Amino acid sequence: MLPKKSLWSCAACLRTPIVGLEYGQARVLSSGSIVFPPRFLSTRPIDTPRELKELPTTPSIAQKRAAERLGNIVDQQMRYLRDKDPYKIGQYVEQALRRNAFDEALLLVQKVGRGQQVVVAWNLLIDYQFGKQKIKEAMKLFNDMKKRGQQPNSRTYTVIFRGLSKQTNTKLAVSEAVKQYNSLIKGDRVESNSIHLNAAINVCAKAGDMDALFRIVDTINESSRTPDALTYTTILNALRFSTMDEIKDAEPEKKAESLQKLVSGGKDIWAEVIDKWSDGALKIDEELVCAMGRLLHMALPRDSTNEVLDLLTQTMRIPNLVKNPSSDAHQDEKMRNIAATGSSKPVHATPHAAYAVPGRKTLSLVLTVLASTRQNTAGIKYWNLLVRHYGIEPDNDIWFRLLGLLKVAKASAHASNTLELIPEQIFNPRHCRIAMEACVRDNINLNVIKNSTVALETMLKKLKIPDVETLRLHLRVALVSHFRFRKMAAADKLDEAKRLYGVQLTEVLNRLWGPYQKVHRHFFEVIKPKDKDREASVLETQNEIIALARQMFSVFNKVVNEKMLPNDDLEEMRLIASKLNRDIQDFFSKHGTSLARTSPVVGESADGTGEDKASGQDKQGADFIWDTTKSTEFKQQQELKQSAPAYRRESPRSQETSRRSFRGRNGR
Repeated sequence: MLPKKSLWSCAACLRTPIVGLEYGQARVLSSGSIVFPPRFLSTRPIDTPRELKELPTTPSIAQKRAAERLGNIVDQQMRYLRDKDPYKIGQYVEQALRRNAFDEALLLVQKVGRGQQVVVAWNLLIDYQFGKQKIKEAMKLFNDMKKRGQQPNSRTYTVIFRGLSKQTNTKLAVSEAVKQYNSLIKGDRVESNSIHLNAAINVCAKAGDMDALFRIVDTINESSRTPDALTYTTILNALRFSTMDEIKDAEPEKKAESLQKLVSGGKDIWAEVIDKWSDGALKIDEELVCAMGRLLHMALPRDSTNEVLDLLTQTMRIPNLVKNPSSDAHQDEKMRNIAATGSSKPVHATPHAAYAVPGRKTLSLVLTVLASTRQNTAGIKYWNLLVRHYGIEPDNDIWFRLLGLLKVAKASAHASNTLELIPEQIFNPRHCRIAMEACVRDNINLNVIKNSTVALETMLKKLKIPDVETLRLHLRVALVSHFRFRKMAAADKLDEAKRLYGVQLTEVLNRLWGPYQKVHRHFFEVIKPKDKDREASVLETQNEIIALARQMFSVFNKVVNEKMLPNDDLEEMRLIASKLNRDIQDFFSKHGTSLARTSPVVGESADGTGEDKASGQDKQGADFIWDTTKSTEFKQQQELKQSAPAYRRESPRSQETSRRSFRGRNGR
């Protein structure tokens, strides 16, 4: 009997390559033969190349490798920290967290902390997690720290409370803050203090949770958790912001009730502040005084002027210049340069209480209060007192508030001259626009064109590229400043009134021509945008420039169509108008007429219908543009008013309404 042949004994079988088999798919019989299931045999050509695939690595192996690598890095760093100085360890952790190597810093702290206290490093790790908006991870670190025998210190709880105050999940933040605060005051390892109290109150204040806030306030004592100026400031601000949210959509009765409750609560707190301040148990500061002043101004907007100014007199020794306009506060030598850097010691109200030193927030509060009641004269007096005598250096926000006050008061001369005083490093186009808007509102003033020109010249001197909106407002001032010309027309001097109005418009056009050319050249020829975002921004500015050109061109047409000036006097203006028209046509031929127009021009409406809706007789005031062809209407109104019989006189309230209406019709 012949022996059974196997694969290994057949030379032909051995010469036949076997392809397409995967590892572990062949089965070896006890006789030495190999059996291959038919489904595993490949039908591809023998010479077909195969793809070599690396065996997949399981996630656990990758994690082990990363942990090994991280451990090696930490071990290497620990060699340089042989003395294990907590200060150097804290420095290394801080540097690691700056490059977002949190795992490395955590592993180092865990290893180093096995034999010593490294609370500073743990505080840095907790603060890092709060900075990433990870409340649960931060508190998990805090608990892990205690489990490893690291004792939290006073700074640890401060880091926790301040970190919680910056979280977007305010509900969870307040819950955790109250929990940790109660644990702190009940424990005996770390003594709570006023810093912890203020930080915990701040968490509740930012979340708007007044119930939790007052539960924490109830834990105030006269030993370790005594309230200071920051405590009362936080409470007053929290009351104000909470009331603002409450009255946002409330009915008038509910709103009045909430404001009255705010005033009552604020004054109760303030009485406690004054009592402690008078006894020397509390040192007040500008933040606290301004917090109470803003609360009064919000709750009593019309009656708050004297309340706020009396508050400043009581706590800062600033006289009330509204009650006593003739008082000369500049004679108080003790207050000279009190707010300047390196000033002398504070002025004392009593042997135990010192006045709070006024600063920028005080000046901002005063300007805001006086602007709301349109007391520009008192505002200028306070500005001179606080800036020139007390030595307060205004910032950009205060300059805006001063210009806003002058704008509301229609003090165009003061607004234009103020631009020259603003430092160049903070000067920007918004300052010029507010000053020009003050001139637009002050259009009855005979010197308003002169004041507007001063503002324009200051802008051209301080800005490299003119502001387009300021140029347009300067042109608007010339258009709406026509009250004296209409009075001349009513006095049968129409031709002279039209001529002077035309001269005013053409002079402004000539004055704007140079700045227009400069800004047009800059944005149409010099600037070459390199990306789409920049290109869109430049196109928007170009659209603004063309809107200015259209307004200038339409003003010239107004002068021509209404025959304000003889044709011989318009030869130079015709050249300017033709260039303006060419710029307009070139822009719209390139970009089409689909671009949004920023504002209607004279003689043409924003919808392109040709009607100037801004020049209609039904829209007067700062937007009223005089149509000299309808000059008889003003005269008829004056004659009708003078011929009204005495028995038809109106009630005092109706008379006031009529006076306001008359001022509106006459450009005021």
